[in-house]
Amino acid sequence: MKTIFGTLLLAAGLFLLSPAPVPAQVLTAEATALNPLKIPYVDCDAEIDGRGLEEVWEQIPPLTAFCGYWDGEEQPKTELRLFHNGEFLFFLYTVEDNDVVCSHVISEEMDIAKEDRIEFGMRPEDSTAPYYFFEIDSQGRVLDYETRAYRHFDPSWDSNSLEVLGRPTETGYEVEGKFALQELRDLGVLTSDGKIRLGCFRGEYFSDKPGDENCKWISWIHPQTAVPDFHVRSAFGVARLEEGR
Repeated sequence: MKTIFGTLLLAAGLFLLSPAPVPAQVLTAEATALNPLKIPYVDCDAEIDGRGLEEVWEQIPPLTAFCGYWDGEEQPKTELRLFHNGEFLFFLYTVEDNDVVCSHVISEEMDIAKEDRIEFGMRPEDSTAPYYFFEIDSQGRVLDYETRAYRHFDPSWDSNSLEVLGRPTETGYEVEGKFALQELRDLGVLTSDGKIRLGCFRGEYFSDKPGDENCKWISWIHPQTAVPDFHVRSAFGVARLEEGR
């Protein structure tokens, strides 16, 4: 996420503190290295309409292990479904949110950093190589960028294959999209054996709270940092695309 431009910039000095204690039951990057998240192969397509109505989505078990690790409070539900068909990586985020913060008009991509949104981060195995972030609001508008450690952002970078749409629901919003696997290979984030270091995040904003209190950060993986930081290697779990049948 564009934390260098937003709330987390104020806490940058805290990132050097010792990691917060991690309860044994939370998910870490190390745990996923031993037991990667399996992204199933399904021989079908999905229309990207933000609705997630295709039958295939009913077959995909949702990833629900999203937590706000830094405040200890129960967070609104976040579900993520992933599958691939050998050509595209499809995703469907289903978000529970009774106060969706979303601007009717944005003048530039960076405006998305002030809204409720879901996020992906994708990293190559080489920790010195660039990695990529995709922040997507409830309407499917995208803030994407290339970055290098530590926190050197290039907001001019854009994905050439991401297709995505979002829509409001009775309980929050859904975001549906797909990436071309070839682009992920070209970027170096998808290995020849189907492995990808994947960060899955959510920014939860509140319209009735001021300043630093108006946002909470939710993550699939606990990066074991004292404060929220999605730009460390430990924030990315290991996923693997299952082979086609």
